Amino acid sequence: MRRQPLSVPALVSAVVLSGAAVVPLSAAFAAPVAAKEAFVPGTGAASASLARVTIRSSGLGVGVGFGQTRTRFAGPQGNASAESVDTGMLGTLSKAPIACGMAPGTLFPEGSMPEGVAVSSGGGPAELRTASVGAGTPIELGSQYSAAKPNAKADATVEGTRIDLTGILTAAGGVSTATSELKPNVQRAATASSGLSRLSLADGAVVLQGLEWTASHLTGAKSDSSASFRVGSIRVAGQYYPTEGANELKTALDAANQVLQPLGLSLNAPAVSKTDTLVSVSPLRLTISTTPEMRAVLGPALEAVQPLRTQLLDLVKPLQASPDCGFAKAIGFGYLVADLALIAMGDNGGIDIDLGGARAGTDATVYDNPFGTGDGLGGLLDPTGVAPGVVPPDLGAAPLPGPLAPGAVPTVAGGANLVPTVGEASPLSIACRSTHADGGSCVSERGGLAAGLILALVVLLAAADRLRARLS
Repeated sequence: MRRQPLSVPALVSAVVLSGAAVVPLSAAFAAPVAAKEAFVPGTGAASASLARVTIRSSGLGVGVGFGQTRTRFAGPQGNASAESVDTGMLGTLSKAPIACGMAPGTLFPEGSMPEGVAVSSGGGPAELRTASVGAGTPIELGSQYSAAKPNAKADATVEGTRIDLTGILTAAGGVSTATSELKPNVQRAATASSGLSRLSLADGAVVLQGLEWTASHLTGAKSDSSASFRVGSIRVAGQYYPTEGANELKTALDAANQVLQPLGLSLNAPAVSKTDTLVSVSPLRLTISTTPEMRAVLGPALEAVQPLRTQLLDLVKPLQASPDCGFAKAIGFGYLVADLALIAMGDNGGIDIDLGGARAGTDATVYDNPFGTGDGLGGLLDPTGVAPGVVPPDLGAAPLPGPLAPGAVPTVAGGANLVPTVGEASPLSIACRSTHADGGSCVSERGGLAAGLILALVVLLAAADRLRARLS
């Protein structure tokens, strides 16, 4: 039987029907579309420093920082702080009375040690700024600035710091900045940087210019992290060295250490470290340590002067207004400060001056509600607010609606009037809190006791280290 050729309308109908059959089949085998992952605000933090001077002995150090900037955001809230000077533990000790009811911190003129500025965007945009302090003095403290905005950005800057330790170090043009920023549903970012325009060591024997530390960490739409240390130029004993690459910088610092070593000075290069959530570049460390010749002189000198110190304390002991206020107390505190400095410069002690440094990090961690529910009680209460199985007491009829007329006496169910009780109220709890700005309890002398214990610990460890060094 001969087949009839398909007409044009029939051919078109066949193609359409075959396409309709293929479409659902292809849709059935199509790869599923992945759901877009929700953006987590997370946290971000950045910090930078211009300098930190630490006196150490026996592994224990006490230090002061300069040009400290810190920023952070946690979800929609930003926080920022800037400190031109951070006295750390020394600041705590300076508030403890030493003699005659006076604390060492009261000896500084008012305003010479500015308080840092710190802000938070919890109550809306915030901003604080202070001017530089100490122009023309060996240590000029830079201006401070901190700002925070909701949803969420935080900035901190210390600018204009200058440190001049005659014959050892002069650092000028110090700037420290930190920024943490959240771009909702897009990006978490943290950046930090610090820099010095010029660093001169050992009366100009070694000069570094254009020092810069940077750190940056991004997560979200773009993920990236980097940290670096750069020096524009290094001059050693009048000769310039290249500093473009890591090898050239190492060669220049080695040449600088050859000049500085006879003076008891040494430079340690910064290092970069990275993790998934943090990147940092460490400071350039200048270590000041005593030479063997200086140690040979210090030991006998300290032993020889000890009897004279004791005689002087005995001589001035009667000159006092009270057992806690006299010349002996003041001279004894002066001896303690001198001893700590000499102990640090003897045996295995030293002084570290950390210059620069920056760190930045972001994190997309989700912090769950530890109670598991929104009511904060983990479902212990039913919707009525009563624990399961507990029958609430009968409180009687509800009061009549509307306010009481002037002079009217409120009544309870049954028409009886309420009679007010008269008597002395008993306190539910008693608390003793200090009204000092730094808080604390009402027990006196704890600040002095804490300061004394810390200083005693420093002296004890230093003495043990000195004894160990002499016996070895």
